[in-house]
Amino acid sequence: MSNLKLSFVSMFLSFLISCGGGGGGDSSALLMLLGAAGIAAGSADSASGPCMLTTQKTIAANNGPVADYYGAGKSLYYSSPQSFSAGPSNPSAIFYIEQSHSFTGADFRPVHYYFYNFSGTNFSNREGIIAGQHATSMIGYGSNSFHYLAGGAPYVSIATASNWFLDLNGPVGTSFQFKQTIGCKPATDDERFFSTENLSSSTNGLSKTWSTTKKINVNVIFLNNSYQTKTLEAIKPALDRFKMLYAQNTVNVTLVFSLKTSSDPEFNEISDVSSEDTSLTGGLLRLYTTTASLQDPKALNIYIASEATGQGGLLGIAGGIPGLPGFTGTKASAMTVFIEPHRTSGSAGSSLSNSDLTFVGNTMAHEAGHFLGLFHTSESAGSTSTSGLNYTRDPLIETPYCGTARASFLVNDGIIAPQECLGTGIIDASGYNMMFWASDGVTNQNQLTGEQGWIIRRNPLAY
Repeated sequence: MSNLKLSFVSMFLSFLISCGGGGGGDSSALLMLLGAAGIAAGSADSASGPCMLTTQKTIAANNGPVADYYGAGKSLYYSSPQSFSAGPSNPSAIFYIEQSHSFTGADFRPVHYYFYNFSGTNFSNREGIIAGQHATSMIGYGSNSFHYLAGGAPYVSIATASNWFLDLNGPVGTSFQFKQTIGCKPATDDERFFSTENLSSSTNGLSKTWSTTKKINVNVIFLNNSYQTKTLEAIKPALDRFKMLYAQNTVNVTLVFSLKTSSDPEFNEISDVSSEDTSLTGGLLRLYTTTASLQDPKALNIYIASEATGQGGLLGIAGGIPGLPGFTGTKASAMTVFIEPHRTSGSAGSSLSNSDLTFVGNTMAHEAGHFLGLFHTSESAGSTSTSGLNYTRDPLIETPYCGTARASFLVNDGIIAPQECLGTGIIDASGYNMMFWASDGVTNQNQLTGEQGWIIRRNPLAY
């Protein structure tokens, strides 16, 4: 193992991102917890649906220990390299690992990946949150690796076919459960040869028009106590808003909705959104891992829930950046939108107004963006312009962001609000972007750049 690999641990432990909602803010936190084993989906004919190549296997942590990796006396164990291909014919590769261990509290020792190019140079990829027992990752997080790889890492390009490798890393010597989904619908010419717009204004990336329309299937799952009328028609303003955001020229994706319902009273309210205990009654992790029959491996699975106990500002939560398509019953197989925190009128349990349902549509689109591989444009304290593993902003070179100076522009509270990030430059903007970290329910966050669309269109769910 190279010294470079050992040096990355401080970056992993220093840049953990907390995206939880509170005080009415957006709750677009991705939840990266231990997931139960899923069932692999077979590859599909890309003409009639998503095309995915799925793999699942148990992989031994047969290397190590690397002494003092997580701190004094805290060793690392890792697997042998696993190979995969990504390129024009396989435009996106998504990975999911689990390892059971007890180091998830104050003595935090997360599982994670290292990637390698064909010459053996290793690098740390951009991950959303490094969870204790579970993690997802993908190749690639952007069309240019400027913002998501550490200094000295090889340039990642999937405009041409390449063979890559990854190994799995954790704090104990027990085996990893590994799942992999690779898209097998070839990239279109404009996706393969896409180049970012390099302006210095807040409109950077907004002029892109994708020439071909793609589709993504969306499986809406109403939980027992979630909404008064559990039909797609009942939440039509939300679905219309969701569709509009993804149909715009910079994305050009049509959403195809289906419906399922659950009558299980256990999930009338979600009792916990952070525990890694899959046996916790009413917990979000338990929901995802025990209701696989409601999920569709070839769709974006969206649970509609009433609310999360003790989480009044929690609007929605995604299973990962990215989530894991192609499998059901894992912790990264779905996302959830909570109805009651969107309410501005009426009593709990009653139908939402059209404006509140439009707000729900914004949350659906935002959390779906996370599941499909998009990060917040800027995190809550604002962004820096640092290149390489910059966890203060998204990893896309094209996206305008909101710098740290804007956190005191209107209110000196150290937090950027949408209204503080409506400037005309590339470093004081993104308040109008769908992936801004917070929503105030007023600012029209309807913008997506061409590169954000590029990520969505290359996900294995897109066809």
